Amino acid sequence: MLLMIENAVGIGLQTLGLGMLIVIGILALLMLILYILIPIFRKIAEGKKANSAPKKEPENAAEPAPMPDDESDIVAAIVAAISAQTGKAPTQLKVVSFKRIK
Repeated sequence: MLLMIENAVGIGLQTLGLGMLIVIGILALLMLILYILIPIFRKIAEGKKANSAPKKEPENAAEPAPMPDDESDIVAAIVAAISAQTGKAPTQLKVVSFKRIK
């Protein structure tokens, strides 16, 4: 049997069709599996959230130190950073206003 060009094209198209059919079939199978498993995983995750008790903090936990009213250290750090960036001496810079953004 000689492999004629017509036969080669026909066999090529059959192989192409079979390959695409297999790929689409596997993708459809994966989609079906996901549609079945996603609700199951959601129920499991909701059950874990409901069963987990909120964690209690130790009573002797260190509280953060209150911010001092004097913010001169912060202003000094900002002036030092600006002077390092611009190359000017800190004495040449004048702080006009300093407002904390919340």
